[in-house]
Formats: sequence, structure tokens, C-alpha cells
Amino acid sequence: MSGPRGRVLVLGLPYFGRRLAADLAALGWRADYLPHPGRSLPAWGRVAAAVARADIVYLIGSRLDRGSPQARLARVRRRPIVIHWVGTDVQIALDEHRRRNADARLAERAIHWCDAPWLADELRQAGIRAEYVPLPIPVPEAEPPPLPARFTVLLYYPVDAFDREVFDWATMARLPGAFPGVRFLLIPSPPETLPGPLPPNLEARGWVDDMDALYREVSVLVRLTTHDGQSFMAAEALARGRYVIWTHPMPGAIQASGFEAVSAALRRLLERHDAGALGLNLDGRRRVLERFGGGAPLREIDERLQLLRPR
Repeated sequence: MSGPRGRVLVLGLPYFGRRLAADLAALGWRADYLPHPGRSLPAWGRVAAAVARADIVYLIGSRLDRGSPQARLARVRRRPIVIHWVGTDVQIALDEHRRRNADARLAERAIHWCDAPWLADELRQAGIRAEYVPLPIPVPEAEPPPLPARFTVLLYYPVDAFDREVFDWATMARLPGAFPGVRFLLIPSPPETLPGPLPPNLEARGWVDDMDALYREVSVLVRLTTHDGQSFMAAEALARGRYVIWTHPMPGAIQASGFEAVSAALRRLLERHDAGALGLNLDGRRRVLERFGGGAPLREIDERLQLLRPR
């Protein structure tokens, strides 16, 4: 579609929201991102004014419970509301549904998208019809760096106690001991935040600003979760020709969960490395670039928003 875009107000998770608002603005949308107002009444006033001006309100992450700001928004707003579900927020919404505390108006009136296909299946349990619409992931399309000479495994375990609830630390903690000759890196939790002493082949680095340099050091990303949306890290690692072992299905990655399955998948990769036969994961790179490369997800969101824009 051609012609001027409208005004989009992006709310919700800051990492995704700021990035998406900037991307949409570059396409010609009058797109703004506003952070959560917290307890500031003037900040809530600015959000309310921006909501009134917006052609489309775009929430990245949401609540479904009665009395939530999102539910109140659905009661007063007649123009489109898009909710892009991305992970743990789906679990919270399902809990509210089971407690019979879900807001039916918000479930029915909003346009619901998910950044992973399995989230759409989950939301159907709450009576929400959602579509799989990937968020833009800035995957590098330049030639990937070679795999490191030393087989190295990257683990992800967040500092935040709430987020940690969905990560399988028990399995991750056993892997270094099962592979004593393998180098393991862990981010973004510094050593003092981890339970128990660390094995000598596990280095906990804490927060990392230069992820590109980190990916050059690793052969495999291991991400183990009980619940997840589309992992940006998984896509970023695949785009760089790295191998990915993840609990959830993704073309080009290895799906595995639990110590036995994960360690078996890791051992197969290590055996190929030791035999000199582990090259770049070019199949994974090709698949992730087909889905996320060339600006494809942003174009899809742009086209969908143009169809929703009030005339």
C-alpha cells in the first residue's frame, strides 16, 4: 500500500517498544514509544493524551485481567488496539483466565498477535484468537565469522529472579561437569548471583554489551526454558552460523529439553568438532535469514498496520 502512514503509539516492553517505534518511524509512521508511567500522575496524563491522538495503540506485552490499564483502555477506545504477546505475559494471562479474572472486552476487541506460533496455541485456551506475527529481529546478513578453534558453549540465565523461574538452571548447572574439557560461558548473571560454587570450566560474565564479539567466541548457544516467546538470541546466533539447542522448535536449531536430551545433542556436536567436521551452521543461517532477514517481519507489520489504520 502507498500513501502516508498514520499515528502509532507503542507501549509495553521497552527493549522491543523503542526499537519497533524507531523502525516504524523510519517507514513514515508517526510512531512514538512511551514507557510505563509508574506512579507519576503527569506521566499517566501524557500517556492518556497520546492514546487519544493515536490511530493505533500497539502494546508489546499485555495484561488480560479486569481492572488492568489495558482492560480500561479497551472500554474507552474505539480505534484499533494491537496486542503483541511475547512470552511470560501469556502465562500471566492464562492464570487470570483460570481464575475467571480475564477481561472479555479486551480479549474480543483487541487485535492479538504473537511473536511465536506456540503462543497462539496457548492463548486459544483463554478464548483469544491470535495470529503468529514475528517481531523484527536485527539479524546480521554479512558473512558469519568462523567457529572458534576451541569448542565453546554459551548459556543464558538472567539475573532477574522472576525471569529465572522459567529457566532450567538444574540442567544448565550439570552440563559443565558432564563436559569437563569444554569451555562454558554464562550470561548475564555474575558469579555472586548464582547458587553454589562454579566449576572451573564455567565462566560467568554478567551483562555483556558487545554481543557480536561474544558470538565469535562460541560454537553453540544453549537456551533452556519452561516457557518462552521467540528468542532474539536464538535468531542472532543462527544468523552467525552458530548452533542452537533450544527447548522450543525453530528451523535450523536443535530442539531438546532436560539433561539427557540436551547433553546428547551437545555431545554429537562435540564429536563432530573433535573430528574436524563441525563447520558453520549454514542451514540454520539460511533458515533464519529467510524468516527475519531483509526486513521481512517489519514489512509484514507495516502492511498489517496500514490495513488497520482508520480512514
